[in-house]
Amino acid sequence: MDVMFRRFTMIDNVGETLKYEVLTNVGKRAGILTKDYCYIVEQPTRLSSLAHGIILRNTLARIRSHLLFHAAALSYHGKGVILAADSGCGKTTLTLALVQQGFKFLSDEAAALGLNDGMLTPYPRSLLLRMGTLKLFQQKGWELPSHQIALKTDDRMAIYFSSALLGDKCQPHCLIIMQQPDEADDRLCQVTLDCLPARLWADLQPLVLPTPESLEKKRDFPVFKVKEANVNKVYEICEQQGVLVLDVAESAVVPGYYENTPHLQEISKLTAAISLLQYFLGSYRSAILQEDFQGSVAGLIQPLVNILANVKCYQLTPGHLDQTVEIINRLVSK
Repeated sequence: MDVMFRRFTMIDNVGETLKYEVLTNVGKRAGILTKDYCYIVEQPTRLSSLAHGIILRNTLARIRSHLLFHAAALSYHGKGVILAADSGCGKTTLTLALVQQGFKFLSDEAAALGLNDGMLTPYPRSLLLRMGTLKLFQQKGWELPSHQIALKTDDRMAIYFSSALLGDKCQPHCLIIMQQPDEADDRLCQVTLDCLPARLWADLQPLVLPTPESLEKKRDFPVFKVKEANVNKVYEICEQQGVLVLDVAESAVVPGYYENTPHLQEISKLTAAISLLQYFLGSYRSAILQEDFQGSVAGLIQPLVNILANVKCYQLTPGHLDQTVEIINRLVSK
C-alpha cells in the first residue's frame, strides 16, 4: 500500500473515512474485518497481500463520486485519453510509449470519470512495470521516461514518474477500447483460492473449464481455470461466500499480435459505454450500483453515455507499437 499508493497521502482527504481491522490472532488463523464482512485467512503468511487486495476492493466499492474503470488514462495538452483493456494486452507498454511522446500520465490502472462533471481525474498509483516491457524498450533503444524506482522484484518494478510528467484533471477527448485478437477471445485464467467449500465449488462449476483435471492443488491451495470473461463472476461468487481469491494468472496474448498492423474503427457512444462497463471497478458491492441502480450494471449505461456525449469513441486493435502510438497521436491532434 505504501509503495503503490504513496501519492494518495499527498492529497487532502475529504468525504467518508473507512476503517478496517486486520486481526493477526484468531486462534491459529488471521482475519480481515471490513464494514460488511470478516474474511478468515487460513494461511497467515499471506495476510499482508490479502489485506491489500480486500481493503482496496472494498474501498473502491464505496466510491460514489466517480465511475472507475480498469483502464489507462493520459492527457495531451489538456485532452484526456482513456485506454480500456484487459490485463496483459500491452496497456502499460503503450502508456509508457505515449508518455515518452509527450503525453501526461494519469494512471495505467484506473480511469476515474466524475459522475457530476464528466471530468477525467488522475488515479495516483505508481506504475507497475513488467520486465517484458522493459526489455521491449531496451530492444528499441528507448529510454524510460524520467522516473524513480519505488520497488523492484525479479519480474516487475514499481516506478513513479517525475512531477513534470504527471497530468491534471481534464475533459476526456477520446475513449479507446483496445480490442483483443480473435485468437485471444478465449484467453484463460488460472484462479487460486484459499479454500474451496463444497457449496462454493457447486456454484463455480458452471464457470470452470471441463479439463481432465478441473481442480488441481498448488501449495495446498485449490486451483482451476476459467475464461477471462468469467473472472469477475468468480470474484463475486467467492466474495458472497467469504472465500479469498489468492491469485488470478492470465495467459499471455499471442506474441505475433504485436507484429500486426494496428486497426482503428470509430464506434457509437452506446457501443462504447457497453464495452467500457466490462471494465467497471467496484464489483457487485459497488455503492453506486446497490444504492442508486438496484444492483444493475445496466443502470450505468445512460449516465455513461451522457458523460461520453462529447467524447470520440474508438475500437483499436493494436499492432506495431510505433504505429499504434502514431494513431493515438493523430486522434488527440484533431
